[in-house]
Amino acid sequence: MKSGVRQVVAVALAGAATGQGLSAGTCHWGSCSGPDIGGGWCGQSRGNCEGCGGGKWCSSTPPAPTPPPPVGPPPAGLTAYCPSAADFVIDYGGNNVTLEDQGWTVKGKGRAGTAAAYNMLGGTVEFDIDVSGTQRGVNANIYTISPTIAGSKYHISDYCDGSLPDDGTVPWCPEIDWIESNGNCGGATTLHTKKQKGGNDGCTSWGCRTQYQYNGKASFHVKITYGTDGTWTTIRDGQVIDGGTMNPHPDGNSWASLKHYYESKGAVVISSEWIGWVPVDACGGNAGESELAASHFSVKNLRIEGSIVQGPTPKVCATQFVEETSVMI
Repeated sequence: MKSGVRQVVAVALAGAATGQGLSAGTCHWGSCSGPDIGGGWCGQSRGNCEGCGGGKWCSSTPPAPTPPPPVGPPPAGLTAYCPSAADFVIDYGGNNVTLEDQGWTVKGKGRAGTAAAYNMLGGTVEFDIDVSGTQRGVNANIYTISPTIAGSKYHISDYCDGSLPDDGTVPWCPEIDWIESNGNCGGATTLHTKKQKGGNDGCTSWGCRTQYQYNGKASFHVKITYGTDGTWTTIRDGQVIDGGTMNPHPDGNSWASLKHYYESKGAVVISSEWIGWVPVDACGGNAGESELAASHFSVKNLRIEGSIVQGPTPKVCATQFVEETSVMI
C-alpha cells in the first residue's frame, strides 16, 4: 500500500472513531468566508482541517432553512386579518401593480394600498418583502398613512402623508415608514408625526429616522409591534428598530400623535415604487426613469392584528389550533 493511501485510510479510520469522517466540505482559514486551504492533507477531512491550526471546516451541504416562528392568537379585542387581493386597491400604475392574497408586486412606477384603515395599537403587523430586483436610486417602500376616507373604501383622492411638499398638493397626516428602500442596497425606518416643514425638533417632514444597509441580503421578514400608547418596534430579520435607535429620538408628543390618529382615523397601508428621493447616501442618489422601469419588488404574507376604523372589513386569518399530544414509547 502506498504511503499516501495509508495516510488517507488512517485519516478515515481516525475520523470514524471521532465522528469526523470524510464528510463533504472544504477547509478554510479562520472562517467559512476565509481563503480555501485547498486539497492538501488539511483539506482531506474535518479532523485534519481543525488540527491544522486556524482551520475551519465548512460543509458543502447548505443548512436546512429555519422554520418560521409559530403565529399565536391576536391579543384580546383584536382580530388577525390576512387581506385578500380584493381587500387592496391600486392607486396608480395600472398593469404595473399585481394584487395578490396577502400582498402585491410592483414593477416600475406604481402604488398599492389597503382598502381599509386599521387601528393597530396593541397588535402586530408581519410581512415578507423582497427588494432584490430594485435598482439603486429607486425608492421601494411600505408605510402607513391616516387619511379621512370619503367613500366606502380608501381611494387615491383620500391620500395624505407627512412630506408637506412646497406646492401644497398633498394634505398632511402622520406617515409611518416601516421601510423605505434605496434599491437593493439599504433602507430607512422613519416616523413623521409633527406637522412641520423640516427641522430636527421632533418627527417633522424630515422625520425621526434609522438607516441601515442590507449587506447583500435584500429580502427579509419584518415584524412591527405596537404598544397601546402609540410606541412601536420594528424587527427586520432580527435588527431591532425603535425610538431609541432613531435620530432625533421621538418624544411623548410623537407617540401621542400616532395614537390619536390610529384611534380616530386608522392606518392605511401604502406601498409604492418611485424616484425622487432615497435614503442611505452610501447607496447612491436618485435613479432615472429607465432604472425605475427595470425595477420590481414584492410584499407577501401580510398579516395585520387590529380593528377596522374606516373602510370594508378584510379577510380574517384562518384560525389555527396547535394541540399538545403525549407519545408513550
